[in-house]
Amino acid sequence: MKRILALALAIIMMLSMTACGSKGGNDTDKVYELKVSTTQTDKSMIYAGLQAAADSVAEKTNGKVKITIYPSSQLGAEEDMIDQALQGMGIAVLTDAGRLSSYVNDIGILNMAYIVENYDQGLKLMETETFKGWDKGLIEKGIRTLTYNYYDGARSFMGNAKFETPESLKGVVCRTPGAAPYVESITALGATPYNIAWSEVYNGIQTKAIDACEVQYTSAVSSAMYEVCDYVSKTEHINLFNMVICGEKWFSKLPAEYQTILLEEFFNAGYNNAQEIIAAQDTMEATLIEKGMEIVEVDKAIFMKAAEAAYEKLGWTELRTQLYAEAGLN
Repeated sequence: MKRILALALAIIMMLSMTACGSKGGNDTDKVYELKVSTTQTDKSMIYAGLQAAADSVAEKTNGKVKITIYPSSQLGAEEDMIDQALQGMGIAVLTDAGRLSSYVNDIGILNMAYIVENYDQGLKLMETETFKGWDKGLIEKGIRTLTYNYYDGARSFMGNAKFETPESLKGVVCRTPGAAPYVESITALGATPYNIAWSEVYNGIQTKAIDACEVQYTSAVSSAMYEVCDYVSKTEHINLFNMVICGEKWFSKLPAEYQTILLEEFFNAGYNNAQEIIAAQDTMEATLIEKGMEIVEVDKAIFMKAAEAAYEKLGWTELRTQLYAEAGLN
């Protein structure tokens, strides 16, 4: 853990140096407003983690950077919010590497099935020189990563049938995000991917418009998926890391001091929030059981073998090997 924290500190310093390289504004009396959009509900743990960052930034800047969190996609669809951020509006988005692969393709590997087994392994991948190159590529495309270390736990299949093997998922229409890493991973694992907004999933399963979803415990609990799903098939196929991004145009207008504060406080809040979510996994699973869901243990090795087809399809088998070597995960 000490090594992880030391590496994390090095990343913050690197990002801060990059930030100081931006021109930055000089108007110390101006109040800079940033609206953070998330699909998460205001009852989710991630929402609390984002609010913690907002509060810390306000305190450290004496209220000169005002951040407001908008849950449940209140501001609009995630892709639309990213577009607005690119245009220079004061918009930030809680998103993931899968969606950002539209801008820097290879970064999407971070949302592939079984790329890592836990949070610490994920951090190691995101501390590699390869990841730093992707981050610079995003900046060149107009996207500033405020932090990459918010974590929502591992995703598993939930529905009204047990999914114990890839074969049992054949013909199952499963909601998943529309980015290629998700689509190809879920296809390789046996299901038929279908992209609808998370806010529509509860009703979709209830009305049988879809058969299942793949989701982490935090969202399953906060969105009451136990009311429409009987089973959690515990594949834990994707460890979901989230990034908070904003537009480089907006970020570059901040005074250099505020840029550094934004990066440091979002990183710290993300890390602390991740530890809370990791610690709460057993409690959330117990809540799902208490509410009537059955936890189905599966042979993950079978699913891991099936997932290889997704890496081959996207041409990322060698890239994964390279990342593991850089991160010391061989």
